[in-house]
Amino acid sequence: MKIVKYKNTEHHEIWDNYVKTSNNGTIFHQRKFLSYHKDRNFDDSSLIFYEKNTIKALFSGAVIDKKLISHPGASFGGFVYNDMTFQASRDLIALLIEFCKKNGLNEITIIPTPFVYYNTYNEAMEYSLFHMGFQIKEYYISSFVDLKIDLLSQIHNRKKRYIRKIENDVTVCESDNFDIFYPILIENKLKHKTKPTHSLEELKILAKLFPNKIKLLLSYYENKIIGGSLIFVTNSNSCILFYNMIDYNYKDLQVASLQIYESLKWALKNNLRYFDIGVSQLYENDKIIPHESLIHFKEQFGSKAMIRKVMSIKI
Repeated sequence: MKIVKYKNTEHHEIWDNYVKTSNNGTIFHQRKFLSYHKDRNFDDSSLIFYEKNTIKALFSGAVIDKKLISHPGASFGGFVYNDMTFQASRDLIALLIEFCKKNGLNEITIIPTPFVYYNTYNEAMEYSLFHMGFQIKEYYISSFVDLKIDLLSQIHNRKKRYIRKIENDVTVCESDNFDIFYPILIENKLKHKTKPTHSLEELKILAKLFPNKIKLLLSYYENKIIGGSLIFVTNSNSCILFYNMIDYNYKDLQVASLQIYESLKWALKNNLRYFDIGVSQLYENDKIIPHESLIHFKEQFGSKAMIRKVMSIKI
């Protein structure tokens, strides 16, 4: 087995083709997605693992301060693969560590793909990471809805009442008007003293690159935009609700609940299996704690808990 460093001029097509047909690849691993950054403050160091002349795995990553990390342009990165035996996972990790040592890197940090994005779940790689010295650096609670279970049966009765109360007055429909959505996104993030992950320009670029994979739903009340949800279709199996934002002047309408319901319906209509509603955490100094009210809010739509990990090793 050998490692070849990714080169855009040579590997772009074979990389994306492998991601699309892999067991755990997502939109976040595709080169088309990773190339959207206008300003880069990192060195892309994505890797291709070959066994003879066949791709065994990919590693989506970058180097910052002599550390190899899951690609900073994506929610998660690390290894992408098809079938993975226990021994093969150990061989891949050992080869990655050896590569980093030879290239003067002193740390590896990986954010593994969560299980709902797998076609066939297999924990051999994650166990091998832990067994070979990787430690869990950060631990997040996320939420997902299984769309194969009847949607309405999963939703709490109180949420159903809220939705029925406003669904004739508030219209939620697909749109490409990011200009009108973005100020609402900015205002929402400011309330939590944060900034959006993406600039307005980046969202427009991504929407053009993935016209069938990035969907904006906007909420209209009395001919005014009062909220919006942005969905990323991550692979043939799943999607993630990346933003669910409201105009807080209309918060009493329970627009956020209606937007999640309409987003779930959209995902079901598009034959997806899992709907990732995202992580729910707060920060107390350097400590990550669960955002309990947000977790409860998501659970009222039938969501179950899913863990996102950040795993790291010093070498």
